[in-house]
Amino acid sequence: MKLQEYLDNLLLMVKDNPKIADFEVIYSHDDEGNEFQKVWMPPSLMRIDDLSQDRNLEPWFDKEYNAICIN
Repeated sequence: MKLQEYLDNLLLMVKDNPKIADFEVIYSHDDEGNEFQKVWMPPSLMRIDDLSQDRNLEPWFDKEYNAICIN
């Protein structure tokens, strides 16, 4: 999903139901939603060359970014 699509969805959700702007933001640890945690950090720009090979990702401050990490 591209950031614009993600952002558009969030904006539409808040427009349709403004009270959700005060909700906690959480994330799921896996695809099945077996565990959830709060999002503590703001999004960060990253460089991902091969997501299937990058298990311990770090922000790359000296390269062109191509992804946004949400936690």
